[in-house]
Amino acid sequence: MASIYVSACTPSPGESAAAPALEAAPESNEAARIAAIVDPLIGSDLSASGIPGAAFVFVRDGRIVYTRGYGVSDVATSSAVDPEKTVWPIASITKVITAMAALQMVDHGHVELDADINRYVKRLQVPSQGYGPLTLRHLLSHTAALDELPGRQFDGRQPPDMAAFLKDRLVRYRAPGGLTAYSTYGMALAGVLVEDATGQNYADYVVRHILTPAGMNRSWIMTAQGDEKGVATPYEVEDRRAEAVPHEWYVTTPTSSMVASVSDMGRLLLVHLANGNAGANRLLTPELTRAMQTQQATVHPDLPGWGLGFQLDRVNGKSLAEHGGDIAGFSSLFSIIPEENAGFFIVHHGESGDLRFRVKQALMDALYPAKVLADVPATNPKNTERLAEYSGRYISSFACRSCPEAAEQAFSITAEADGTLALWGQRWVPLHRDLFIRDDGKRMLGFARDSEGSIVSVSGGSWRVADRSNNS
Repeated sequence: MASIYVSACTPSPGESAAAPALEAAPESNEAARIAAIVDPLIGSDLSASGIPGAAFVFVRDGRIVYTRGYGVSDVATSSAVDPEKTVWPIASITKVITAMAALQMVDHGHVELDADINRYVKRLQVPSQGYGPLTLRHLLSHTAALDELPGRQFDGRQPPDMAAFLKDRLVRYRAPGGLTAYSTYGMALAGVLVEDATGQNYADYVVRHILTPAGMNRSWIMTAQGDEKGVATPYEVEDRRAEAVPHEWYVTTPTSSMVASVSDMGRLLLVHLANGNAGANRLLTPELTRAMQTQQATVHPDLPGWGLGFQLDRVNGKSLAEHGGDIAGFSSLFSIIPEENAGFFIVHHGESGDLRFRVKQALMDALYPAKVLADVPATNPKNTERLAEYSGRYISSFACRSCPEAAEQAFSITAEADGTLALWGQRWVPLHRDLFIRDDGKRMLGFARDSEGSIVSVSGGSWRVADRSNNS
């Protein structure tokens, strides 16, 4: 039987002021409404897909409104998912924690957001390679243009020193501060900055200065074998069959290695919605908290890009600051809706699963339906010729640019006979120069040009970015 909790508005006696109290309580009208949206969707998906377990939390106005566990965290033991006790890997959502830790260095006056990072890191230096200095803003806004080299995983035994690992692996491929591209190495470098500025191990620093003040007592960083004890079992799911797989271990712990209960992630949502405060504890200034949620860079001005550590999105006219996570056996999504003082977190078994995104859309459609539907122009075959300049091969920002197999990770954009572009199995109708709308009116597509006017990049928003291949 899945557990349901509805938060009280005040802490229980003896509980940290940072942590919202979680008590079994009669469901409020709002909790019942959230349950009516997500429970049938998650329940039916687990039944139809074979996903063993999932968990969800929704917060609003300074309290945890609704949280629930679904299914089991371990098939062999039939351990029911408990939103307070079950701990899940949150994968790349760890980068949000890393951004908070790095911004604490700014908050405390140890680091300047727009100064050369080489002023602060001690165990390595970022090579120039013909480009200008890298700054912390570049790292956190994913505009550092550091190549996504493979090889960050290790066997989970004694991990090598992170700075030593990065020292010869910071490969720059264009000037920083312009186009966005998902940057694992940039966030790893931000983790080194935290260590060098404080003299503390990254994992220890995060526990002491973020997790504990936020009341996140069922959360930690997995750095080596043994840390996986008490964490949900990873499962890959195919043809309704769930197969247990090993946990993944990363040398770059600031990018991928945090684990947390769903209730703890609810507490983290509340910190970001309370201007960086957790009860009486201040984790970040309101200015830096808002900067995390405010656009710092984008490929096209009409598309959401990146804040500081947060991916940005816009759904039904509402702005979201969020981050997804994918790791062996798990998928997750952490989203805040600042103007509604609300947010949610969902995690489930199965890497790269889309249940989290369907839950997101269902919540947005039910709670914040679009007031005005986007106007999609009629297609016009006369547009095909002028759309030819957008056609060609593009390489995802997740790909390694300097690897021999980079060409294998390229994909094509084509100009269709009906005057649309074809990309990702979808049709995109031109709105203006370099701006397109999906034929269902729900998504935008934007292109960027270089100083000579040539197309160099395409974006579907935030992390959905690819660069024009030189082989186009």
